[in-house]
Amino acid sequence: MLIAQILTFLTELGDQAVILPFAATVAIALAAAGARQEALLWCVAIFIPLFATLVAKIIFVPCGHLLPGLGIRSPSGHAAAAIAAYGGFAVLWAKFADDRRLQALFISTALLAGIGVAMSRVYLGAHSVPEVLIGSAIGLSAPALLWRMGSPATGAAPRPRLVFLLLLLPLALAFLLRGKTLSVEGHIAAFAIRLMSALGVCG
Repeated sequence: MLIAQILTFLTELGDQAVILPFAATVAIALAAAGARQEALLWCVAIFIPLFATLVAKIIFVPCGHLLPGLGIRSPSGHAAAAIAAYGGFAVLWAKFADDRRLQALFISTALLAGIGVAMSRVYLGAHSVPEVLIGSAIGLSAPALLWRMGSPATGAAPRPRLVFLLLLLPLALAFLLRGKTLSVEGHIAAFAIRLMSALGVCG
């Protein structure tokens, strides 16, 4: 029972109703702190996996049956979004931290949270293992991109106390919004089916 509650808690953290406000808050917080370059990179890094997941869903929802051996109908958006947002967030703020132990704590905690969200999707029967693996792989593009961006721009990094405050704000928002849902899966599936039908493919 406890495990089910924990996994339900984790899966709710990967919903778009939580991820999108979380991502927006991080961007606003960075810009407000004077780290505008990092805010822009954050937006790009988050957009890429979210858009890639949307494209993957549009392809696999109507066409996945053509590859029955893979067991993929709809790549996990929760896994992709959680790993992208929380993993990317940890990598981004690790760039501002001088302490390597703090950096390791940020990144390991975020990756564990992302893995937890991915596992919860399988446990709750929302996705198959291959669907979660594809979503997770897509989501990893965000932390990978942010890791490669280098150190924060000179003079743009927030002061340590401000870093701490801006770190808490998005995380607090994520927990406050936990349990909210943004029911877009059905709309994406319907659009994908209409699109492929219009194109005359994957029938």
